[in-house]
Amino acid sequence: MNLIAYPNDGLRQLVEGYRRFFNGDPVRRGFCAIHAEQIANTQAPHSMVVSCFDSRVCPEAIFNTNDGHICVHRNMLNQIDQEDFSMMASLRFAVENLKVQNIVILGHSDCNAVAKLQHLEELTPEIRAWLDRTHTSYRGATLEEAIKNNVLDQLDHLKQIPCVAQAVQARGLHLEGMYFHIHTGRMERYNALSAQWEFISTEEK
Repeated sequence: MNLIAYPNDGLRQLVEGYRRFFNGDPVRRGFCAIHAEQIANTQAPHSMVVSCFDSRVCPEAIFNTNDGHICVHRNMLNQIDQEDFSMMASLRFAVENLKVQNIVILGHSDCNAVAKLQHLEELTPEIRAWLDRTHTSYRGATLEEAIKNNVLDQLDHLKQIPCVAQAVQARGLHLEGMYFHIHTGRMERYNALSAQWEFISTEEK
């Protein structure tokens, strides 16, 4: 991803933060009393990240962000579900009140939630009820392909939400799909123009 490909400064910050994370050059200090007053009275995150529930995937660390730069919503399967009041409240607040520049669906390798879509009968009632929805499916010859297709499915669901569609049209809200490789730390993003997944360069600019 070159500089000219960034649709906005928020995505530039995400990608550059990821590169610092990959190269072991973190700037993140975490929230502490020493600088709490800097963000105590307001917040202006540039992006919302919809992440899986997997404890191995921490968006704040992966994108090497400081507090107040991104807001994160987690659930199993990265679901964008209009019947989920928690998701819809978070999404609407991020879009209409915080006016984030980006919404990122962050998938990851070895996603157990996607894998379990093939074996729903083995799950407890609560987990099965969450995963077995009309808008979820296992699509792909391999688990990686199915996970990436789930990211794309959730992006499509995002586009169908009125407040999101309006923000995309009115102010250029950017929707982004990414796939994090847990074992290597590499990140791919979906290039909608070429309809291909591409690795993000890890070279710091």
